[in-house]
Amino acid sequence: MQPGYTTHADMRSADTIAAISSSAAAPAARMIVRMSGRDARRIAATVCRDLPPPGEARRAACSFAALNVRAWLYCFAAPRSYTGDDLIEFHLPGNPLLARVLLDHLIAAGARHAEPGEFTARAYFAGRIDLAEAEGVAATIAAHGEAELRAARQLLAGELSARLRGPIDRLADTLALVEAGIDFSDEDVSFVSGDELSRRLDEIDSFLRDLADNSARFEPLTHEPSFVLVGRPNAGKSTLLNALAQRDRAIVSAVAGTTRDALSADVRLRRGIVRVIDVAGLDETLDTSDAIERQMDEHARRAVETADHVVLVRDATDDRPPVALPRDAVLVIETKADLAAGHAKPQAVSARTGQGLDALREALDALAFGRAAASSTLALNARHLAAIADARASLSRARDVAQTAGAGPELIALELRDALDHLGRVRGQITPDDVLGRVFATFCIGK
Repeated sequence: MQPGYTTHADMRSADTIAAISSSAAAPAARMIVRMSGRDARRIAATVCRDLPPPGEARRAACSFAALNVRAWLYCFAAPRSYTGDDLIEFHLPGNPLLARVLLDHLIAAGARHAEPGEFTARAYFAGRIDLAEAEGVAATIAAHGEAELRAARQLLAGELSARLRGPIDRLADTLALVEAGIDFSDEDVSFVSGDELSRRLDEIDSFLRDLADNSARFEPLTHEPSFVLVGRPNAGKSTLLNALAQRDRAIVSAVAGTTRDALSADVRLRRGIVRVIDVAGLDETLDTSDAIERQMDEHARRAVETADHVVLVRDATDDRPPVALPRDAVLVIETKADLAAGHAKPQAVSARTGQGLDALREALDALAFGRAAASSTLALNARHLAAIADARASLSRARDVAQTAGAGPELIALELRDALDHLGRVRGQITPDDVLGRVFATFCIGK
């Protein structure tokens, strides 16, 4: 259980909270300081006497800590704001120090520092968003590539909740019919036959199974795909790493064996960031009596075994057969294409001239992120999948009870209520406080 997220009353308390909402730690075009709570307008008035009315924005003079700054102010009134409380945003010139000084002033004037995710938590408790949408906020902030951002936006837009609305309504209707039969059990009246009940439960279960099976897994999307460049010594791996990273990450030398340990760099591709690793060259003529060479070889082979993808790098001017690898390469690249004019293969590159580098980046992008997922594909996290699995288990038990001779409808109703509760957890309708604490504690300050 995280501090600050114990009960509904705590999150809808009388406190006015404030935080720097901008993600940038360095100078940027604009810095945002956000404040929410019933005293937000009173505290903001200590900074700016000419506050815009609720629902409007205005560029105004702000004074704090002996500074005079012109900034844009955005004012929202409860309950028509993101948090459901009065909310004010100061959009300042992009200096982090300026934002911190303003935040200090707001705290001194009566606000308190916001907990991680507290703005979004208040939005959830105010009914402005459900829990799945709140997770979409965190996922959008954390997205590193196109696939992650697309999945996060679907959560934020309420797509998961919208898709669950149908089976939840169907399940609630079925439960109502079963419970109606309980009320009239003395009169031998049945509101839903056994066959109809089985058909309804099968339909709901089939929908939930397809939703889970055809979804992307959000946790793997946050993993940074890795590529290891492997080949003979002096094959041009380090030069290729520098070219992809667009900076000198590895020392480059014409002397074979310059790379003695694994070096890595983040490389930004069209749809996200990948990690490219350069290792010591592999050579069949390794001197096993040399402890350093043996250790270099072991580190290189370990990197090959653990990376997501292996890229074999060959010198286009080297006629020797490819070096043997511990595992198959997904891509073979020939370097120094400018020195092998007329002989280089289509997948050849030249770090000196730039030949083939764009095509290589596209190939790495396709391997790392695959083809673009269908727009209908949802990304579910472990909490969503667990709730859906629990709901399906309850449906399965309800079917088993319904097929048991002499079993009363009360037991069926009990399992159907459990299934509804589990699906309600996805949307945050029925969610233990410790789960809420874990969800919102993953947010950064100011969101």
